[in-house]
Amino acid sequence: MRRFYGWATPNSQRVSILLEELGLAYEVRPVNIRAREQFAPEIVALNPYGKIPILVEDDQPPLFESGAILLHLAETQGRFLPRDGAARAETLAWLMVALTSLGPFTGQAHHWTALAPERPEAARAHSVALVDRVYRLLDARLGAVPFLAGSEYSIADIAAYPWIAKHHWAEMRLEDRPHLARWFASVGARPAVQRGMQVPAGARLD
Repeated sequence: MRRFYGWATPNSQRVSILLEELGLAYEVRPVNIRAREQFAPEIVALNPYGKIPILVEDDQPPLFESGAILLHLAETQGRFLPRDGAARAETLAWLMVALTSLGPFTGQAHHWTALAPERPEAARAHSVALVDRVYRLLDARLGAVPFLAGSEYSIADIAAYPWIAKHHWAEMRLEDRPHLARWFASVGARPAVQRGMQVPAGARLD
Protein backbone atom coordinates (compact mmCIF):
# COMPACT_ATOMS: atom_id res chain seq x y z
CA MET A 1 0.00 0.00 0.00
CA ARG A 2 1.32 3.41 -1.02
CA ARG A 3 -0.47 6.66 -0.39
CA PHE A 4 0.66 9.78 -2.21
CA TYR A 5 -0.38 13.15 -0.86
CA GLY A 6 0.03 15.93 -3.39
CA TRP A 7 -1.43 18.67 -5.55
CA ALA A 8 -0.68 20.32 -8.91
CA THR A 9 2.67 21.64 -7.71
CA PRO A 10 6.03 20.99 -9.35
CA ASN A 11 7.37 19.30 -6.23
CA SER A 12 4.37 16.96 -6.09
CA GLN A 13 4.63 16.26 -9.81
CA ARG A 14 8.22 15.10 -9.38
CA VAL A 15 6.97 12.27 -7.21
CA SER A 16 3.92 11.35 -9.27
CA ILE A 17 6.08 11.21 -12.41
CA LEU A 18 8.52 8.82 -10.75
CA LEU A 19 5.70 6.65 -9.40
CA GLU A 20 4.33 6.43 -12.94
CA GLU A 21 7.75 5.73 -14.46
CA LEU A 22 8.27 2.90 -11.98
CA GLY A 23 4.82 1.45 -12.63
CA LEU A 24 4.03 1.35 -8.93
CA ALA A 25 0.50 1.12 -7.59
CA TYR A 26 -0.45 4.03 -5.36
CA GLU A 27 -3.48 5.75 -3.92
CA VAL A 28 -3.77 9.50 -4.45
CA ARG A 29 -4.82 11.75 -1.59
CA PRO A 30 -5.31 15.28 -2.98
CA VAL A 31 -4.17 18.13 -0.71
CA ASN A 32 -5.37 21.48 -2.05
CA ILE A 33 -2.72 23.98 -1.00
CA ARG A 34 -4.82 26.93 -2.20
CA ALA A 35 -7.40 25.87 0.41
CA ARG A 36 -4.54 25.48 2.94
CA GLU A 37 -5.33 21.80 3.40
CA GLN A 38 -1.61 21.14 3.97
CA PHE A 39 -2.09 22.53 7.48
CA ALA A 40 -4.89 20.15 8.39
CA PRO A 41 -4.06 18.07 11.49
CA GLU A 42 -3.96 14.80 9.56
CA ILE A 43 -1.37 16.23 7.14
CA VAL A 44 0.76 17.83 9.85
CA ALA A 45 0.72 14.46 11.62
CA LEU A 46 2.46 13.02 8.54
CA ASN A 47 4.76 16.00 7.91
CA PRO A 48 5.24 18.43 10.81
CA TYR A 49 6.38 21.05 8.29
CA GLY A 50 2.86 21.10 6.83
CA LYS A 51 4.02 20.60 3.26
CA ILE A 52 3.43 18.25 0.35
CA PRO A 53 4.36 15.90 -1.24
CA ILE A 54 4.18 13.08 1.26
CA LEU A 55 4.53 9.35 0.56
CA VAL A 56 3.32 6.71 3.01
CA GLU A 57 4.54 3.29 2.04
CA ASP A 58 3.92 -0.17 3.55
CA ASP A 59 3.27 1.11 7.08
CA GLN A 60 6.70 2.75 7.17
CA PRO A 61 7.23 6.24 8.63
CA PRO A 62 5.92 8.93 6.26
CA LEU A 63 8.41 10.31 3.79
CA PHE A 64 8.36 14.01 2.97
CA GLU A 65 10.48 16.44 0.93
CA SER A 66 10.39 15.65 -2.78
CA GLY A 67 14.12 14.99 -3.08
CA ALA A 68 14.06 12.47 -0.24
CA ILE A 69 11.11 10.68 -1.82
CA LEU A 70 12.81 10.56 -5.24
CA LEU A 71 15.99 9.13 -3.75
CA HIS A 72 14.08 6.55 -1.70
CA LEU A 73 12.06 5.30 -4.65
CA ALA A 74 15.01 5.25 -7.05
CA GLU A 75 17.18 3.36 -4.58
CA THR A 76 14.58 0.84 -3.44
CA GLN A 77 13.40 0.15 -6.99
CA GLY A 78 16.88 0.19 -8.53
CA ARG A 79 16.03 2.54 -11.40
CA PHE A 80 16.84 6.08 -12.57
CA LEU A 81 19.87 6.41 -10.26
CA PRO A 82 23.17 4.58 -10.81
CA ARG A 83 24.16 2.50 -7.80
CA ASP A 84 27.76 3.69 -7.51
CA GLY A 85 30.71 5.40 -9.12
CA ALA A 86 31.05 8.56 -11.14
CA ALA A 87 27.67 8.14 -12.82
CA ARG A 88 25.91 8.16 -9.46
CA ALA A 89 27.85 11.21 -8.27
CA GLU A 90 27.04 13.11 -11.46
CA THR A 91 23.35 12.25 -11.21
CA LEU A 92 23.25 13.43 -7.61
CA ALA A 93 25.01 16.68 -8.52
CA TRP A 94 22.43 17.58 -11.18
CA LEU A 95 19.62 16.42 -8.92
CA MET A 96 20.84 18.94 -6.36
CA VAL A 97 20.78 21.72 -8.96
CA ALA A 98 17.09 20.97 -9.50
CA LEU A 99 16.38 20.69 -5.77
CA THR A 100 18.35 23.65 -4.42
CA SER A 101 18.40 26.15 -7.29
CA LEU A 102 15.88 25.56 -10.08
CA GLY A 103 12.88 24.91 -7.86
CA PRO A 104 13.45 27.48 -5.09
CA PHE A 105 14.53 30.25 -7.46
CA THR A 106 11.54 29.69 -9.76
CA GLY A 107 9.21 29.74 -6.78
CA GLN A 108 10.71 33.00 -5.55
CA ALA A 109 10.41 34.53 -9.00
CA HIS A 110 6.75 33.50 -9.19
CA HIS A 111 6.14 35.34 -5.93
CA TRP A 112 7.68 38.58 -7.20
CA THR A 113 6.26 38.39 -10.74
CA ALA A 114 2.69 37.34 -9.93
CA LEU A 115 1.73 36.73 -6.31
CA ALA A 116 3.11 39.46 -4.07
CA PRO A 117 0.68 42.28 -3.19
CA GLU A 118 3.55 44.70 -3.85
CA ARG A 119 6.13 43.89 -6.50
CA PRO A 120 9.21 46.08 -6.27
CA GLU A 121 11.22 46.01 -9.47
CA ALA A 122 14.47 45.23 -7.65
CA ALA A 123 13.00 42.06 -6.15
CA ARG A 124 11.49 40.97 -9.47
CA ALA A 125 14.69 41.57 -11.42
CA HIS A 126 16.86 39.82 -8.82
CA SER A 127 14.68 36.72 -8.64
CA VAL A 128 14.33 36.46 -12.42
CA ALA A 129 18.11 36.83 -12.84
CA LEU A 130 18.69 33.88 -10.50
CA VAL A 131 16.42 31.70 -12.62
CA ASP A 132 18.07 32.91 -15.81
CA ARG A 133 21.44 31.81 -14.45
CA VAL A 134 20.11 28.29 -13.86
CA TYR A 135 18.57 28.19 -17.34
CA ARG A 136 21.89 29.18 -18.90
CA LEU A 137 23.59 26.40 -16.95
CA LEU A 138 21.02 23.79 -17.97
CA ASP A 139 21.03 24.86 -21.61
CA ALA A 140 24.81 24.60 -21.79
CA ARG A 141 24.75 21.20 -20.12
CA LEU A 142 22.06 19.88 -22.45
CA GLY A 143 24.01 21.12 -25.45
CA ALA A 144 26.64 18.51 -24.56
CA VAL A 145 24.54 15.56 -23.32
CA PRO A 146 21.00 14.34 -23.97
CA PHE A 147 19.94 14.28 -20.31
CA LEU A 148 21.04 16.20 -17.26
CA ALA A 149 23.14 13.39 -15.79
CA GLY A 150 24.60 12.40 -19.16
CA SER A 151 23.38 9.73 -21.56
CA GLU A 152 20.63 8.26 -19.35
CA TYR A 153 17.30 9.64 -18.18
CA SER A 154 17.34 9.90 -14.39
CA ILE A 155 15.76 11.39 -11.30
CA ALA A 156 17.67 14.58 -12.10
CA ASP A 157 15.49 15.02 -15.18
CA ILE A 158 12.36 14.04 -13.25
CA ALA A 159 13.15 16.62 -10.56
CA ALA A 160 13.74 19.39 -13.10
CA TYR A 161 10.93 18.82 -15.60
CA PRO A 162 7.89 20.08 -13.62
CA TRP A 163 9.72 23.28 -12.73
CA ILE A 164 10.77 23.93 -16.32
CA ALA A 165 7.10 23.42 -17.21
CA LYS A 166 6.49 26.55 -15.11
CA HIS A 167 9.06 28.65 -16.99
CA HIS A 168 6.49 31.43 -17.43
CA TRP A 169 6.48 31.89 -13.64
CA ALA A 170 9.96 33.39 -13.99
CA GLU A 171 9.40 35.14 -17.34
CA MET A 172 11.62 32.60 -19.13
CA ARG A 173 11.17 31.62 -22.79
CA LEU A 174 12.19 28.13 -23.83
CA GLU A 175 12.67 29.29 -27.41
CA ASP A 176 15.64 31.28 -26.12
CA ARG A 177 17.26 28.05 -24.83
CA PRO A 178 17.25 25.57 -27.73
CA HIS A 179 19.00 22.72 -25.93
CA LEU A 180 16.75 23.04 -22.91
CA ALA A 181 13.73 23.20 -25.23
CA ARG A 182 14.85 20.00 -26.99
CA TRP A 183 15.21 18.23 -23.64
CA PHE A 184 11.86 19.54 -22.42
CA ALA A 185 10.09 18.19 -25.50
CA SER A 186 11.86 14.84 -25.22
CA VAL A 187 11.06 14.34 -21.54
CA GLY A 188 7.54 15.66 -21.97
CA ALA A 189 6.83 13.07 -24.69
CA ARG A 190 7.26 10.21 -22.20
CA PRO A 191 3.83 8.69 -21.37
CA ALA A 192 4.70 8.34 -17.67
CA VAL A 193 5.63 12.02 -17.50
CA GLN A 194 2.35 12.99 -19.14
CA ARG A 195 0.41 10.85 -16.67
CA GLY A 196 2.36 12.08 -13.66
CA MET A 197 1.78 15.71 -14.56
CA GLN A 198 -1.99 15.12 -14.30
CA VAL A 199 -1.92 13.80 -10.70
CA PRO A 200 -4.12 14.47 -8.78
CA ALA A 201 -6.79 14.48 -11.47
CA GLY A 202 -8.37 17.91 -11.84
CA ALA A 203 -5.95 19.67 -9.46
CA ARG A 204 -5.14 23.27 -10.38
CA LEU A 205 -2.98 26.05 -8.98
CA ASP A 206 -5.36 28.87 -9.92
